[in-house]
Amino acid sequence: MLGYLDAGSGSMIATAAAAGFAGAAVGAKMGWQRLTGKFKRGSSQEEASADEQDGPEAESATEAEVAAEDQTAG
Repeated sequence: MLGYLDAGSGSMIATAAAAGFAGAAVGAKMGWQRLTGKFKRGSSQEEASADEQDGPEAESATEAEVAAEDQTAG
């Protein structure tokens, strides 16, 4: 007797295949960017400027959280 695949099983197999292809594509893209990022000019300068932009926002969020905790505690 041959195996039987109903609609639910076929759908599950198709979904798993699509997820596998999507995961492989994302992994390949990230690997390619990691590989080529080492050879690009000015990549370290762009990262440094991005870190500087994130710094004050992160500090202000932390200060706001601390102020809120002080008000609730005191």
